[in-house]
Amino acid sequence: MDFILYFLDYIQLKIEHNYYFSLIIFLSLMILCNSFSLPGNPIFMTSAGFLYGIGIGFSVSIIGIVLGSLIFYLFVSFLFKKIFPSFYNKYSSKAHSYLSDSTFEYLIIFRMIPGFPLIVQNLVLTILKIDKLKFLISSFIGFSPLVFAFVYFGKQLNNISKLKSFTFSDIFSLEILILIFLLILLIYMRIIYVKKRPSK
Repeated sequence: MDFILYFLDYIQLKIEHNYYFSLIIFLSLMILCNSFSLPGNPIFMTSAGFLYGIGIGFSVSIIGIVLGSLIFYLFVSFLFKKIFPSFYNKYSSKAHSYLSDSTFEYLIIFRMIPGFPLIVQNLVLTILKIDKLKFLISSFIGFSPLVFAFVYFGKQLNNISKLKSFTFSDIFSLEILILIFLLILLIYMRIIYVKKRPSK
């Protein structure tokens, strides 16, 4: 633990002397990792809160995960269309016809559900014909609660006593889980309303 604390102090000192450069490097690494949907986002987001605070940490984290996911989505969708065109067109059409009324809402809920590995989420989304802007906005909204939770927790770790007593329940607190559940419930109610609304 002492080594970790020493290492974190060393990193913070380097950042103070090269703040904007470190920010660019951090954001670039996060976009790169998310472009391949590699695991490690919780570490990135917690580190962002610890090193840069809540405002900057959240901004860097949400930009990194959303842009990286978009790059992955565009690249894998392109590969599927070229390598498996019949498979892609068949399942993409089926998914689009089922979700067409509330695609945006479903995307937000899908992004909000904790526990799904990012690579699984992004692979599932590649079979959908999603507008790039809709992908970006729904990902931003859907990822925001969890990103904020990790970044906020990272900020709290500036208190050394909290760092020594770290547990994952500090991130996924009851309040955070209730908030995510309520947001998903509200969006799902909107989906039900849209589906039951008489078509013109």
